[in-house]
Parts: sequence; C-alpha cells; structure tokens
Amino acid sequence: MAKIVHFLYTYLLYLNILNARLSLASNVSIDVLPDGCQNLLQSFANETARFTLCVVTNARPITVCEKCVNEFNQVFKRYEEIQKLHNNDSEVDCRAVLTNIDRLQVVYASYNYVLDMWEKASCKLCLNGTVFNDKTRGVMIRGDNLDKCISKHINDTKLSNTSLCADCKQYYVNLTNYYNKHKNDNTFCMDVVDLINNTQSDWSLKWKCHESNYDSEWVLLVISFIVLLMPILFYFINWLISQERSNVLLSQNRWHQRFTNNAASTSGYVVIS
Repeated sequence: MAKIVHFLYTYLLYLNILNARLSLASNVSIDVLPDGCQNLLQSFANETARFTLCVVTNARPITVCEKCVNEFNQVFKRYEEIQKLHNNDSEVDCRAVLTNIDRLQVVYASYNYVLDMWEKASCKLCLNGTVFNDKTRGVMIRGDNLDKCISKHINDTKLSNTSLCADCKQYYVNLTNYYNKHKNDNTFCMDVVDLINNTQSDWSLKWKCHESNYDSEWVLLVISFIVLLMPILFYFINWLISQERSNVLLSQNRWHQRFTNNAASTSGYVVIS
C-alpha cells in the first residue's frame, strides 16, 4: 500500500513536469527547466512521497504526529522555497511554472493534501516544535508505564499466577485520570486520542479488567423497580378508594333506611319494605 502511494505521487508529479515543459515549449525557446527549478521540484516530490509513506505506515496505531513531524517540516520547507524561487538569469518564472501553469496543479494539490492530513491529525495540539509538549508527554509517559507493566506480567513466568488487572490497575487509573483531567482543554492530537481509545478497549476486552460500577447498577435497579411498581400501586390505591366509597354509600343507605322506618312508626303508618 505504501509503495503504491509513493509511486502514484511520484508519477503525478513527473506528469506535471511534462505538462509544464510542453506549455513552455510553445511560449519560450527552452526545452528544459532551469536547474534550480528542476532540482527543487524533484526535492518536493521526494519529500511529499516520504510524508505519504510515513503517514500510511504509522496509521495503526496512529503515531503520525510523533513519527512524521520531520517529513511534514521538509514538505513545508520545500514548498516555501518554491514560492520564493525566481531565476533572474532565465526567462522562466519557476514559481509560476511549478504552481500555476498546468491545470492539474499537482504541486499545489500535493501541498494541500499534506496540510489537510496534518490538520486532521491535530498535530499542532501535541507538538512544541518537533517534540511533544508537556501535557502530551505526560500521557505518553503514563502509557509507557502501563505497557511496561503489561509486558512484564506477560513475559515473566514468576508473575504467571498473579492477576494482570490487579498488578497494572494503578498505571491504568493513573493514565485515564490524567487524560480525563486535561481532555477538555483541547490539547491532544490524534496520537493521544487513539492511544487512550486502544488502551481502554484492550483493558476491557482483551485483558478483561473492566470493573462494573456497582453503585450505578444498584441505582438503576432501584429506579427500574419503582417504575415497574407504580402501575401496581396506582391500581391498588384506586381499589382502596373505591372500597372506601362503597362503605360510605352502604352506611348512608342503612342510615336512610333506619330514619325512614323510625319516621313511619311515629306517624302510625306501617311501612312495608
């Protein structure tokens, strides 16, 4: 895959050289680019191919910002040199030839590809020049400590009967707590984000070290029980209310009947019920 990408970029850039030469041939009486233009174009092609190769080979796990910063800086440097280049001894404006004349604009498109890839990786958030900044270095150091603990536990036969989860838990908690503390500051690039995602996934799925949050589970169970119990309580309360109403009506009917009988007996009439 990396070799294919390298070949495609090199091929497209050489195709651009050919188009530029054909365009120049119809306007100026030269057959080749001046040495300064030709050499710089070749250098830019090589640096772009190296950056592409570096990105592809460091895509899993993502270590683009750490491993490809020098390649990125070289592409940026070569493009800046092209923008400043003008051969006073020649009728050819090298900058225009290399960036503006042909329709493909391969040099410009290649440079934008490099910038876009670098921006997507958010490498500026992790780097101070060509090295990691302090917060990123803090994550990497804690990640290395966890990796060393896991590797030691796997490779050392004396630790075969001990639990990896128990031995390395302090390093895992230290790493995740540090990341969670600083992640809202927008200070981490894809190198760090990918490291944390892979670490959490391995800790839970690969090493089976995930600990259930029993407090949260109990809260969820209590809430679920209450929700399920509410319909039963509703119908039970309605039944009690209906029974109470029935008792009141029955008492009222008895009292009314008794009052009617008493009234009839005092008036001399016999009430047949």
